Amino acid sequence: MEKRTFNSSDLSWISVSLKGKSDVTIYEGDLSDCGNEIGHTVGKRYNNMTEEEIEDFITGVRHGISLTNGTH
Repeated sequence: MEKRTFNSSDLSWISVSLKGKSDVTIYEGDLSDCGNEIGHTVGKRYNNMTEEEIEDFITGVRHGISLTNGTH
């Protein structure tokens, strides 16, 4: 299987989709709800993600957070 790419078009689609979702979301939840919304949106952009792709995505999230919390 060919490795999927990520580019500015993908980022734009994901961000616009999340913004649209935020405009209609009324509930208040916890950080797992935030992760669910992001994961659902990314999963719609990249249909049928493999376990390896999911792990790559989660690794990227962890890395991004580490850049902001001093653990990087």
